[in-house]
Amino acid sequence: MRKWILTAIGISLSLALGYVFLEGNPYSQLIGFFGFMSVACTLIPLPTPPYVIALGKVFHPGIVALAGAVGNVIAAFVEYQLLLWIFSKTELQHRVETNLIFQRFSYYFRRMAFVCLVFTGFTPIPFEPFRFAAILIRYNLPLYLLAVLLGRFPRYYLIALIGEQFQIPTRYLIILLIVSLAIPLIGMLIKRRTSVDNEKMEHR
Repeated sequence: MRKWILTAIGISLSLALGYVFLEGNPYSQLIGFFGFMSVACTLIPLPTPPYVIALGKVFHPGIVALAGAVGNVIAAFVEYQLLLWIFSKTELQHRVETNLIFQRFSYYFRRMAFVCLVFTGFTPIPFEPFRFAAILIRYNLPLYLLAVLLGRFPRYYLIALIGEQFQIPTRYLIILLIVSLAIPLIGMLIKRRTSVDNEKMEHR
C-alpha cells in the first residue's frame, strides 16, 4: 500500500510540474524544476530526464545541471535524516546489520563508498541500493552529499545538453514522461499479480 501511495504522490508531482512547463514562463519552470528535484531521487519515484531535457532547451546546461544537482542534494539530506529516524524507531536497522550478506557487502562498500556513490549517481546503474546502504551504515553525511552532487551534476549536464543541441519537440517529451510514469506502475502491477497467483497456487 505504501508503494502505491508514494507512486500516486510521484505521479501528482510529475503532472503538476508538467503543467508548469506547459503554461509557465521559463523562470517559473526553473523554480518548479528546482523544487521538483528537491523531492526526486528519494522514496518517491519521480521521472527526471524529460524535465531536464525540456529545461535544457531554454537554459544553459550548466544552470540546469546545477539546479538539478543541488535539488538532489537537498532531497538526499532530507531522506538521510528521515530514514535514520525511521530505522531508530524500528527493528529494521538491527535485522539488516545482523544479516551476513549485508555485513559482507558493507565491508567492501565502506572501502569504496564515495566512488560507488559518485559512479552510480552519474551512470544508469541503479543508485538506490548504494544510497540506502550508505544510510544504513551511517556513511559520513557531508561526503554522502558531496558524492550526490558530483555524480548528479555531470549526469544532468549531459541530459540537458541533449535538449540544447537537439531541441526535441515537447510532444515527444510528453510521450517520454508518460512512458517513464507507466513503467513503474506496470512493474508494480506485474509484481502484485505474480504474488496473487503464487498465493492461489499455495492454497491449492
